[in-house]
Amino acid sequence: MKELFKDAAKITNYNLILTIPLIVFVKILDLYSLYSKYTVDSAPKFILASITILFMFGIFCAGWFYMVERAVNLSKKVFVLDEDRAKATLNLFKTIPEGIGKFFLSFVGVYVIFFFIQVIATPLVYLLGAKIIGSLDDASMISLQQTVMDPNMPANLGMASFIDKLTPEQIIFFGKWSLLFMVVTSIVMYMLMLWIPEIIYKTPNPLVALWRSLIHLFKDFFTSSRIYISLWLMGFALLFINTFAFINPIAYIIMSIVLFYFSVYLVVLIFLYYDRKFMITETTDAEK
Repeated sequence: MKELFKDAAKITNYNLILTIPLIVFVKILDLYSLYSKYTVDSAPKFILASITILFMFGIFCAGWFYMVERAVNLSKKVFVLDEDRAKATLNLFKTIPEGIGKFFLSFVGVYVIFFFIQVIATPLVYLLGAKIIGSLDDASMISLQQTVMDPNMPANLGMASFIDKLTPEQIIFFGKWSLLFMVVTSIVMYMLMLWIPEIIYKTPNPLVALWRSLIHLFKDFFTSSRIYISLWLMGFALLFINTFAFINPIAYIIMSIVLFYFSVYLVVLIFLYYDRKFMITETTDAEK
């Protein structure tokens, strides 16, 4: 497994241009979200904005994930000259339109399916939390309502000011709920870990790909779980460090670059794992 992590780092370093579409998409999405915040003031506008984001998601994912898959395949080639490698790496940009043509509808389907997964999971998590954690007592609930409705709370402090006004019991209560959501989200994301590679490598049908990815996931449960836990711990550590980067503009810029790099590395690692474990193995089995 160490070789997998090392090779994923090499592929990411050789193909740093993979960060460019990701950064552009995130910034465009931020700008559009900011624009929508001040212009969406009716149901038709909200529906139009949602459809626009859906199409943006489908276009980006179809082109970028296909680009990642091409980068993983490119790593199998041997280049005599660095110039040839650099030229082949730059040519990855040309694969984006091809990926959009092949997988745009697939990722629109991914967006819709994931939305329904959230719709189904949310009430289940609420019921589980209500049973395990319970709810606030009447006195705490009244105190919380008074805190939320307090007109003297500085609006510019936001969450920090809100937390300062909570009692220890309320902080523990919300901490338990946050932990529950984090655990459930982590489990769900593990279940979906191989969904995207399955679409790119095997089938453009998102429903079929979801089912097959689950089969592959549990077929190699110990390796996939170790990879996921390793990535989860690295991501958690980076996000924890990032919370302290806001106090310094330079540190914030550096951490933003690190997080974009890690995002690309994470995707490359999962694609590389899928390619080596399920593409090569299944091809070999088919030849036998």
